[in-house]
Amino acid sequence: MDVDDQAIARFMEATHASAEQAQFFLEACGGDFDRAMNMFYALAGALRALTAAGAEVAPARAAEEFARAFTERYGEQHPVWQECGWGEAASRAHQEAKFLFVYLHSPQHQDTDAFCRGTLCDPGFAAFVNQHFVAWGGDLRRSDAFRLASSLRVARYPYTALLAFSGPRTRLITCVEGRMDPQRLQDVLQAGLNDHGALLWQERLEREQRETDRRLREEQDAEYQRSLEADRQREAAREAAAREAAEAERAAREAAERARAEAEAAEAARAASEAALRRRQSEKALALPAEPPAGTPGSSLIRIRLPDGSSHQRRFLADGPLQAVYDWVDSLEAVTALNYSLATTFPRRVYGPDTREQSLQELGLAPQAVLLMQSEDD
Repeated sequence: MDVDDQAIARFMEATHASAEQAQFFLEACGGDFDRAMNMFYALAGALRALTAAGAEVAPARAAEEFARAFTERYGEQHPVWQECGWGEAASRAHQEAKFLFVYLHSPQHQDTDAFCRGTLCDPGFAAFVNQHFVAWGGDLRRSDAFRLASSLRVARYPYTALLAFSGPRTRLITCVEGRMDPQRLQDVLQAGLNDHGALLWQERLEREQRETDRRLREEQDAEYQRSLEADRQREAAREAAAREAAEAERAAREAAERARAEAEAAEAARAASEAALRRRQSEKALALPAEPPAGTPGSSLIRIRLPDGSSHQRRFLADGPLQAVYDWVDSLEAVTALNYSLATTFPRRVYGPDTREQSLQELGLAPQAVLLMQSEDD
């Protein structure tokens, strides 16, 4: 309703409020001067909170108090009020691609009680609001609702409105100032939904497109990461295979070198052994005394059987040392062992180094004997 200048001046003189505040309280109370005065003094703390930092009730707490008080006074059947500041409620509505249904509650207005009971708590109307909108209600005695009423330039109460979007993009779709029955108010809200629902549809399409684009980017990023990981794994496998091949090649090369070195060492050892054997054969052949002729008294015929199965025989003086027999065996080309011993089979006896200076006669090897050559080379 319109408030005349005389009433505003009278209110300002009585309360020392500003013209804007005087108009706000008079409009909130339907022009009833006494009600406006009571509301002003009840809100004195809130008004100070609007101008002094740190004193006002947080928007979420104020919304919780309003929702609780509304339910206690009017029952459970009503729009589901968001228990947060109206800005947060607008964001929630925006996220759900819905309009925000706003109710500004003026406790001192003469129509408030009837409007709440007859309209807002009407089952059909409450179900309609809950189905199509996100609902928020605020008590004008709290700063969050007071600021919203000021920004919307509310002229009459009770006041309801539909808001679209959130933050700086928030815009008023439609509003109803004053008391209205539930069906008429529902028709107004439905008309606003019909006339401006394209905004929500467009917003929903844009949001879905953004979400699609986001998912696509995430999928592309994930695919790119999978591709990078596959490339890393392939490169790691290639490097591992190259290392294994290089290691195998190195091991094979080292094994070949060891085999070659071992073969060369074995060949050198064999050549050295053969050279030593030939040298011994030559030296022992030159040092051998002359063989006694057959039938020489005091001689002994010694027969040697070699490991290869061949046998050799020679006559020695019976009083000569066993070393002469060893020297003779050393000179035989068929002998390939550098270290060996001579032995008899029956009786079994090995003639080791300690017997070489004894004579054949002393050793029982005269007038004849058969000796076996036993190689002692490794």
